[in-house]
Order: sequence, then structure tokens, then C-alpha cells
Amino acid sequence: MLAISCGIVIFISVIVNKRIDTALKEQVNSDFRRISMALHQYKLDNKRYPSSEQGLMALYYAPQIAPLAEKWNGPYINRETLIHDPWKNAYRYRSSDAPPGFEITSLGADAKNGGKGQNADVSVSYQSDEH
Repeated sequence: MLAISCGIVIFISVIVNKRIDTALKEQVNSDFRRISMALHQYKLDNKRYPSSEQGLMALYYAPQIAPLAEKWNGPYINRETLIHDPWKNAYRYRSSDAPPGFEITSLGADAKNGGKGQNADVSVSYQSDEH
């Protein structure tokens, strides 16, 4: 009887963990969509994406380091916490100028490169066709 109970608990635990993994990855993808839209709006106003050095904080606060955003019309995101993944780690952001683009990455629960499950890295990138 104890073996059956333990088996049921383990089975339920596996199902719950998979659902949590799925929910957290869905949250990351939702964040990526919202951040990407904010980055595109920033670019419409300022003719460029925030630099890698300015980071995603440029979506919430006007950049104080060059290149300054002369036509900053933010905040472009509605809360500062959006720049953190579900594990409270800052999303990594990298931009490029030629062609204009960006990459946003979550390193997962362990905040380290690589991994599986909740520790897996997830990223999205965008590259414009303008030069």
C-alpha cells in the first residue's frame, strides 16, 4: 500500500512540475512579446533600439547614457518588473545596429547558460531588413 501511495505522489509531482514548466515558459514568451512590442515602439520614436549598454531599462526610464533618446516618449512598458523573468532574473538584452535588431534571453531558473526543464535558456531575436 505504501509503495502504491508513493507511486501516486511521484506521478502527481511529475505532472505538476511539467505544468509549472509550461506555465513559466508561457510567461517568458508573453514577456518577450510585450518587450518586443515596446522595443519596436521605442525605435519608432527614437530611430533606433536601445543600445546593449542602455538595456531594457531604457524602456522604463529615459536613457542617461549615449546615445540619448531625444524623442523618448515612455515608459514603453507598464512596469519595471517586466524586464525580469519569472525566476526574478533580469532578461539579457543585446542590440545591433547594422542591420537593426535585438535579442532577449532568459537563462531559466538557474540563471546559467544551458540546462533543461526550468533551467533551459529561452530567447527571441529580431533582425530588421533595413540597413
